[in-house]
Amino acid sequence: MCAAGVGARVIARAAGQNPGAMSRVADLLRAPRFDRALAEGADPASEPGLRDRARRLTSWRTRRRLARALEDVERGPGVPVRHDAVVDASDLLSELTTALRSRERVSARGVLLARRIVTDGCGPLYAPTAPRSALRWRVWEALRAL
Repeated sequence: MCAAGVGARVIARAAGQNPGAMSRVADLLRAPRFDRALAEGADPASEPGLRDRARRLTSWRTRRRLARALEDVERGPGVPVRHDAVVDASDLLSELTTALRSRERVSARGVLLARRIVTDGCGPLYAPTAPRSALRWRVWEALRAL
């Protein structure tokens, strides 16, 4: 366990709060740092916090939610996306969705790259000035990393 997690528990006990809740808050605050490290290829086994974050990212629940978000992008339920880019990458988007829904093991890096496709508001899924092939490239990169 990293020192910040221990510190949060000590503070919570002193304040009479639930140490589990404080630990979850500390995990949320560290998530962006862990996500960055995992997306850059860090080994999840190198640090307990990375291991826990990778486990959450690759959980069935997270993967299912992400697959559903990708399906919504393909269906286009009013989300302002680059429909020309989505059509161009539809075969790879379907393959990515299938891979996320499968019971096969996946890497945290691949899940993060797939999530970035949906959540990056300046990325090729949304940016009107992005090259049409940019989305296809991002999806292929996520698939390869899974």
